[in-house]
Amino acid sequence: MPKLLRAVRLDDSDDHLFKTHGAAREGEWVVSGGYAVCDFARAPKCDPRCYCESSFLALESRRRCSIAEVVEVSDADLEERTDQLAWFLVKGWGAPSWETARSLAEEEIRHTAEVCETLSPEVWITVKRTPQEIAGTVDEQYAVYDRLMIGAHRL
Repeated sequence: MPKLLRAVRLDDSDDHLFKTHGAAREGEWVVSGGYAVCDFARAPKCDPRCYCESSFLALESRRRCSIAEVVEVSDADLEERTDQLAWFLVKGWGAPSWETARSLAEEEIRHTAEVCETLSPEVWITVKRTPQEIAGTVDEQYAVYDRLMIGAHRL
């Protein structure tokens, strides 16, 4: 069964960290978000700072989160998330066509599903991006954590 990511909110720290662009809501679908990173060669990375080097991107709100949970999904869910991202790329970012947006969305959803492929459902992950020598490329490193049972999260 395929897997994707949902935002995890342990406390209000993401609200403070992502105060300029907003923090993703608990349980909101997120993708790796590597397609929406700043130019790492600039300092500071972007203004206002978005912390894209260490965050996931929410599909619905386009807000960010620091921690995501791996969850099993159906093939229909994958298609729905792909369409959701493609529509945003068309409407929000002005993609030149639906076909172009859909292709990029498929690539991002596929990449996120591949990241989750070998992980158990309910584990949490974080991401750290670093620029590579080839201009415009970014390496993504993921850290995996056993799910903590804090607050609204079950033990």
